[in-house]
Amino acid sequence: MNAHRTTNKLLAAFALGELGREESSEVEAHVTDCARCRDELGRLQTVLACADRMGKPSADEGDRTLAKQALSAAVAGGGPAGAGAQRARPGRLIGRTIMNSRAARLAAAAILVLIGIGVLRMATDDHGGVAVAAEILAQIDEAEAITWKTTYYNYVTSADGERTWLSTEEREVAYKAPGLYHEVALDDDMQIRSIWIVDAVNAVELSLNPAARTATLSEVAVVLRSPRGPFVWVEEKMKGGDLQFVGKATTPAGEADVYRTAFWDERNGNAWSYDFWLDARTRRLVALWVPGANIFDPDSDPARDTPPEEHWGMVTTSAGTICHDIDFGAELDDSLFRLEAPEGYEVTFRERPTVTEEEMIEYLGVLADFNDRTFPDSPYGFPAYRANQIWDKPEEDRAPAEQKLLDTSNRYIIRGLNSMPTRHFISDHTEEGSFHYVGKGVELDDEKSVVCWYKLRDTGTYRAVYGDLSVKDVNPEDLPLGVDASTEDE
Repeated sequence: MNAHRTTNKLLAAFALGELGREESSEVEAHVTDCARCRDELGRLQTVLACADRMGKPSADEGDRTLAKQALSAAVAGGGPAGAGAQRARPGRLIGRTIMNSRAARLAAAAILVLIGIGVLRMATDDHGGVAVAAEILAQIDEAEAITWKTTYYNYVTSADGERTWLSTEEREVAYKAPGLYHEVALDDDMQIRSIWIVDAVNAVELSLNPAARTATLSEVAVVLRSPRGPFVWVEEKMKGGDLQFVGKATTPAGEADVYRTAFWDERNGNAWSYDFWLDARTRRLVALWVPGANIFDPDSDPARDTPPEEHWGMVTTSAGTICHDIDFGAELDDSLFRLEAPEGYEVTFRERPTVTEEEMIEYLGVLADFNDRTFPDSPYGFPAYRANQIWDKPEEDRAPAEQKLLDTSNRYIIRGLNSMPTRHFISDHTEEGSFHYVGKGVELDDEKSVVCWYKLRDTGTYRAVYGDLSVKDVNPEDLPLGVDASTEDE
């Protein structure tokens, strides 16, 4: 018991790096063998990570130093920081169990100095807000190795268009920093259908088909996985810390607290949300629902009771995605991420796809044709909701320009050029910052008006595209706004 008491008094200072070498060694030796103190230290480090994350936007280095000093003073024997913490009653900073120790209470005192009592109350007294967002973001940012499972839900419509049911696809995914992914797709019998190994840093992907014993090693133009790690795509929506506690849920590991961030998705033109499930005991992220259950819940969705049919018309839309069984403490072998096909596989190599100038110009014409034969606001495409409006129409009801836009977009997606031709052409063939778009409102077939211009990287030549989709070499002094012009849609 004396060892526990001695170590408990030192845990906060150890987490802050304030101990000397001898005392640090004693703490490290003890927590290696003592599960109770090891868990205590883990919870304390989570609190401090929250403080660091929450302080970054508004606190300067002096504020953080003051917080550390306040915590060290409290460890040494109380003082104003400790008293402030008692008044603030930070009883649920990262869950009800976190405050059961003196060390965690002292860490909470430091957070009070760092971010202010009022903000902390908002984050702790009602289960949600800034502190929980900081917990989740810290886990995502600091992840070195993660495993999880993903269930994809799709609405499928019958051949006659009268009935809709839910189909699912299961995948198992592993991640190891920096930017390495191993993803397994399972069939309906939960057998391996295909495997992808991705190096997101170097934009290389190996896909394996075990049934056919074939492999494709590809240099990709668009990496669909982030080099920074999985789940980083939620960060922008989490920056405001506007999470709301929405209830409890049960997982195979126990009870989870569910938090939601809801927002208007400008790109798709609809309401959207994310649900984050945090293990109530460990405060680790264990599941992520996209969208949240307020929009799609597979257990209550009307389509769940419709039996699947042998013949179907089309997959009308994605219903939702649930990442579950998330484990941030996974131990992963490097062999999982080797970009090498197993012995006996036939291997094909694909070079990185590119877009030609001709293809880029053709795409601009497709956009203009769809946009009532005038060039649109942006040369990169339209918001996703406009494409979804076309998809929602029966094919026989689509205008030729609508169908051509869909066919053209699909053709580039199949080639792995998901960013569409204009962006890929700019990236592959033009000098940085030289592409300028001035086509908004120009009529298709207008041979005198410039739509865009750029400088080719290989030749140094300036080229201009006109409303009639012709392209010409131009002198810099003849460009409409000059070489150094800055335009809205660069």
